[in-house]
Amino acid sequence: MGTYITVGIILLGASALCYSLLPSAGLKYLWKQKSRQRARGGSADRRLYLTFDDGPSRAYTGELLCLLKQYQIKASFFVVAEFAGKNPDLIEWMEEEGHLVGIHSVQHKNALFRGRRFICEDLRESVETLEKMGLNIRYYRPPWGHLNLWTLFYIRNQKLKLILWDVMANDWSARETAKSIKEKLLRRVFPGAVVCLHDGRGAAGAPERTIEALKESIPLLLEQGYSFERMDAYEC
Repeated sequence: MGTYITVGIILLGASALCYSLLPSAGLKYLWKQKSRQRARGGSADRRLYLTFDDGPSRAYTGELLCLLKQYQIKASFFVVAEFAGKNPDLIEWMEEEGHLVGIHSVQHKNALFRGRRFICEDLRESVETLEKMGLNIRYYRPPWGHLNLWTLFYIRNQKLKLILWDVMANDWSARETAKSIKEKLLRRVFPGAVVCLHDGRGAAGAPERTIEALKESIPLLLEQGYSFERMDAYEC
């Protein structure tokens, strides 16, 4: 009996590895390799791609949009469909300001070991929610960067582009301060980097600390010669 249990555990582990762990880790690795090549091959191209996940938030997204407008920065927002449905005015505001809007699942549920039906419905509902607001959705970022083989099948089926990231500042964490977020951003960015921040969810008050960090880091990055683009200007 013990042998059968051991074999079962091994087979289960191998299935999980092939179904979700390897695709998630492998795609993140390939993304980073391409980013490093871009950085090495285009040191004169000092574009950055600011992206924001987990919104829109009634408490924070408006303040963030005002900050971006102040510096005439175009960013990309990967929104949670449930939050978007409750805040259509914020989605309209993003559009009016010229930002790109992509999807980030319906309720920010981890898709790592989810099955076909969940993945299909999650992507379908996310796209439909935003399309009802008049958007043409072409970009998708999975929560936590977790995906599986069905994710890859359905994003291809729906002609979506998978977007990951190069730089994070752990801005969702209660341990981070505006100062530490700013320092991580300034230390970690490089030419062509996709920066992942958050305008919703996270620890209490986390998006406000992110906004405060950006108020100080954006002018410094501009002084260093960086510019900011939407993800549709990124060569995947």
